[in-house]
Amino acid sequence: MSKIFHLNIGRQIGSGGLEIAKRLGEIFNIKVYDKNLINMASRESGLDASLFERQDEKDSLQLNGSFSFSTFVEAVASGFGANMISSSNLFKIQSDVIRRIASKGSTIIVGRCADYILRDLDGCLNVFITADLKDKIERIRKSGKFSDVENLTDEKIADLIEKGDRKRASYYEDFSLKVWGVADSYDLCLNSSTFGIDGSVAIIEKYIKENLL
Repeated sequence: MSKIFHLNIGRQIGSGGLEIAKRLGEIFNIKVYDKNLINMASRESGLDASLFERQDEKDSLQLNGSFSFSTFVEAVASGFGANMISSSNLFKIQSDVIRRIASKGSTIIVGRCADYILRDLDGCLNVFITADLKDKIERIRKSGKFSDVENLTDEKIADLIEKGDRKRASYYEDFSLKVWGVADSYDLCLNSSTFGIDGSVAIIEKYIKENLL
């Protein structure tokens, strides 16, 4: 691959965004980063992964002023617990991991505000994947994303999707100062119900090959 590019994919729950990312990862032979970023940030910081998973919640304690990983290490050494770290500081730790990954080569990153974190890099394509509700519900049923999904009504699954997407929107908007899921925030928005998974993959693949490589 002659050039480095960074594909950042935001997606609604049940839209197939992760599947699209994985298919593109296979096409371009690039590792796809999703929740594995949480594990990487956890290992590098020494913090429990559950803290990063909950980082879209409100700050548990304000650590004002500039923050870095070394600051965190000093805080722990001084006897501060992990629950003293604010959501914004957890975001900074994870952002450092994302920037470090991107500095080593091409990336495909799903969620985690990667489009905002990598905004100053050349060769970025920021994509948002949506889908019709009936297709999202069907995909959720097949994937088993929600526990006890076989006993949930379509209305309950739709409610869980809406709540999950609100959390994603809140996280994105808190840290990026952009609006989640709105076309102005991305380079390309695709409805996987309209184009299909294969069609969505083909559109993104074509753009990358013609414009980024």
